[in-house]
Amino acid sequence: MTTTLTLIIPTYNLGSYFAGMLSALQRQTRPFDLWLVDDGSTDDTAKQAEIFTRGIPNFHRYVFPQHQGVSAARNYGLARATTAAVAFIDGDDLIADDFVQALETAMVPAVNAVAVGYRWFRTPPLATGEQRLDQVAMFDQVSHHGTAIGGYVWNKAFRRAAITVANLQFDPTLQLAEDYWFTASFVAQTPGPYVYLPKVRYTKRNRPNSTIHRAGFQARAQEDAVFERIRRLRAGLA
Repeated sequence: MTTTLTLIIPTYNLGSYFAGMLSALQRQTRPFDLWLVDDGSTDDTAKQAEIFTRGIPNFHRYVFPQHQGVSAARNYGLARATTAAVAFIDGDDLIADDFVQALETAMVPAVNAVAVGYRWFRTPPLATGEQRLDQVAMFDQVSHHGTAIGGYVWNKAFRRAAITVANLQFDPTLQLAEDYWFTASFVAQTPGPYVYLPKVRYTKRNRPNSTIHRAGFQARAQEDAVFERIRRLRAGLA
């Protein structure tokens, strides 16, 4: 069956957290392409990915021989995706059974990105109906912490052709906020409309040894610099 969405999932020493995501992928109500890109794990994460993708033509995996970072893993999958849209999700999180279906259904030809509601350090919205945003409204959502849509990549699908037109990749020099920079850059260069589906379909899980928990002072300073660059992008919008 023809698929229109590729899920790109970087993995690195996910341990027991990976099983929840793999189960959620199995329960999806719509077919999809998959790239599991392991970033040099030293536990059994890569083996779990190998077993999961075995014998499924549209499920792919790759293992970096050494750790390169989440941006390199996402870029690897992006360079090999062939579907109309891509979504970058994290292997230690959880997605609703209709995650793929919701993104695909809302990604009509005029729409360049779709976001779904998420649960992470906040009270999820009660609204469930589809909302449409223009470029400026979407940028204001993705350029700040704590908004309903957020600048994260993991609760969104992006039209691949629009990524190509904007000449975007993830910046491997960034330890934090690489997703905010990618998303804000995408919106700054890509006219709307955008679609937001408030119903919670993505759950962020707090893993003690994740990148965000291990970030030091230098990474936090780098994050501040990224948001200053994002604020400058805003000046170029109408």
